[in-house]
Amino acid sequence: MPALAADNLGLILRAAINELDWFHYNMARAETPSMEQEEQFYLLQLGVTRLIRLSLEARSSFDVPTVLFRRDRSITTPVLKIAAGLGMIEHGRRIAQTTATGLCHIELAGRNEFLFTLPASIPDDDYYERVVSDHYRNESQRRFAELMNSEFGQKLGRNVEEVLTELVYPFHEHFIGYDADPLLDGYFFGIASHEIQLFDGYDTFHYATKFAGIPFQKYVLALTYVLSLFARHERFAEALIKKVPTIKLENVLTISSETSGFVESIKDALDYFGSAYEGYEETTLEEARKIFEVLSVSRRSTNLLARAGSPLPLMIQCSDHDHIRCQAAAGSSSMQFLLDSLRFHFPGDYDRHQRSRERSMQLAIKRVLNDGFPGLTYLENIKIRLGGRVLTDIDLVAMEEATGTVFLCQLKHQELYGANLHSRQVRTTRLRDDTSRWLSSVANWIETVGETGIRQSLQLPRKFPPLSVYRLVISRHYAYPLKDLAQGDDTTYANWNQFFNAIELAKQQMPQDRKLADFMTLLKKYEAPGGTQEHLPEPDTEWIIRDLKFTIRQEQSPIEPKQP
Repeated sequence: MPALAADNLGLILRAAINELDWFHYNMARAETPSMEQEEQFYLLQLGVTRLIRLSLEARSSFDVPTVLFRRDRSITTPVLKIAAGLGMIEHGRRIAQTTATGLCHIELAGRNEFLFTLPASIPDDDYYERVVSDHYRNESQRRFAELMNSEFGQKLGRNVEEVLTELVYPFHEHFIGYDADPLLDGYFFGIASHEIQLFDGYDTFHYATKFAGIPFQKYVLALTYVLSLFARHERFAEALIKKVPTIKLENVLTISSETSGFVESIKDALDYFGSAYEGYEETTLEEARKIFEVLSVSRRSTNLLARAGSPLPLMIQCSDHDHIRCQAAAGSSSMQFLLDSLRFHFPGDYDRHQRSRERSMQLAIKRVLNDGFPGLTYLENIKIRLGGRVLTDIDLVAMEEATGTVFLCQLKHQELYGANLHSRQVRTTRLRDDTSRWLSSVANWIETVGETGIRQSLQLPRKFPPLSVYRLVISRHYAYPLKDLAQGDDTTYANWNQFFNAIELAKQQMPQDRKLADFMTLLKKYEAPGGTQEHLPEPDTEWIIRDLKFTIRQEQSPIEPKQP
């Protein structure tokens, strides 16, 4: 894009991030954001993510490492037009991806005019998984809010407010400066620690798993520290405009930082907060540099932002010495960005660790099952054979001798696909295909060998009662693609949250004499307790970028004839 190549100061990049941060700040505080606001933010986020990539690739460097930016309509208006145009293009890419899934039909309606047609009804496939996840997230937030509203929490909040006001000051008349304080460090790190544990992907890897020789725990702690800084900066900005009303909040939300000093602060923060964890080892400055590289985007890593719907980066390296913070990214998919970046920078480590996660899943499942159902025994990684040939394997077998119940479990530890529709299609298709083959192989095996063969394969003692065999597929994040495969009362599926939730329900509803068969009944009951849910109807929309036009419409639901 010529405008970006000619932008020797990087002013377009900086102004775009400013506008995104300002929009996000206001929308996050709206009691009920309008559909129009949400749509505008969605487009702006897509567009700014794309603009960051294009800006870094358009020039090898900017003449000035960082720019102090005051919001000016003569600058922001053309920048918003660029970001909105890029957002529309990115949205078009995402809509085009839906055609590959069969959800959307595309046709050429004229020269450079495209018509996308959605079906009359669109199933909300992950509705029930989302409801369970939201329940636990909301419950955690409620309990944390109770703590913050307690007498102790309110007193601490007043102390924090006083320190924020005392330490903040104007910088170069229109900008912001502030000093540090241990009280603020601990307070905002605690808030960020609570929030990050609610993010999807927080526990993707064991804390000791290493990427480039650095434990995953350190990457997560560093991300927590960065999020705490973002939250603290926002509160400092609010304190400043109360203290100095002539300063505008939109001019101090987005800031730049000198990188070498920031890397040192990452090292110090990790050693300070990490010392509370057993087995933590002191962080070197070189490790801190690698961690910063993973948590940010630079001209060396712009391919991180190549996918349609890529997560926003928290920090953008505008030069070898400075970076810009993107406040809006803190409220976006920061954990998704960390995981994507680890895969990008260390693909060998990432692939190797992916293959080892099944063991962690086995341990977690046994732990929660034992909490709900005493007296279970287990087998792991059982290969089942017919005629000397291996048909498939069973990742985990849970057995309840008191009732003769046997659970044959297939475990699927998946990658998050975030907002990437192509990844969603590829991964859900693979999940369905793998599960279909597994269920078919297990059914063939059970039918052929009968109860005697099952007993031999599982090495069950003679005293083990007559068998009731169930098949259960447990996925880490997404199970909804399996709904058409789990037919019959002896087969079901669940993601981790649904699996855990069913055990909690079993403990509540059956405080005494719980059996594995009861657990199976609960899982089946809550597969889709209210039937198939659908997305709300989509309004017709039209997008025009210069001579390119694309329209999105939804077919009308057929009107049933009135009864005579």
